[in-house]
Amino acid sequence: ARDLHRELQDGFDVLRERGRGRFDMELPAFDEPEFSFLTDLKKAPWMPVVRSILGKDVVLIHKGIFLAFPGAETQAYHQDGVHLTSQTQRDAHAINVFVPLVDLTMKHGPTEFCLGTHILNKEEYDANFVETPVVSAGTPIIFDYRLGHNGLANKSGSCRPVLYCTYACENNGKEFRDSVNFSRKRYHRIGDLINSRTILSRQDRAEKRKRAMEQIASEEEEAALREAIQQSSQPVESAASPSA
Repeated sequence: ARDLHRELQDGFDVLRERGRGRFDMELPAFDEPEFSFLTDLKKAPWMPVVRSILGKDVVLIHKGIFLAFPGAETQAYHQDGVHLTSQTQRDAHAINVFVPLVDLTMKHGPTEFCLGTHILNKEEYDANFVETPVVSAGTPIIFDYRLGHNGLANKSGSCRPVLYCTYACENNGKEFRDSVNFSRKRYHRIGDLINSRTILSRQDRAEKRKRAMEQIASEEEEAALREAIQQSSQPVESAASPSA
């Protein structure tokens, strides 16, 4: 028999569970011309802010809808993406834009953000720095892809739909792609039977991110060591002896 909860956690091609009672949906309709006011890089009203952070060359890499149904549990605290290097703090490489489609109240279980957690080695949750925007429908919430956050429990009697768009810097035709949250290799078409033993849980994915960061750190250390060895192996010219 199917383990439906595990399947939803892992993700189908257009529907993924992001915690009990909350779902991430990709909507093909967003690619239609009538939605260009949301997805067009020139028309979306929040693009001036996005470009002021990422620069003029940006690309929309993900878009969809989050749905938190009545009774949805508080989501696990998390960062959507890790730092691209473990050695130094870099500028933002990706930005999320959340746009609630209903007027938010605390009962709806809005997203809470832990300010400052986009800083390298400052990623841990700290209740003293939590901010929970309660905004009206259509108000964009823009934040660094590395910022820690989680959706709160929906204690209202209605669904909380939130549009999301993720933007990244584009450099020479290349841009950041999230291979953990949006990996097509681990998605399944709705209706396909799958083996639950092959599914990665949120904890598994967190471990995968950790191993990736350790690999990045190891490669940087090896590169630094090779450079130091190369520099030390270069001949040192001695000063000429003074003539008698």
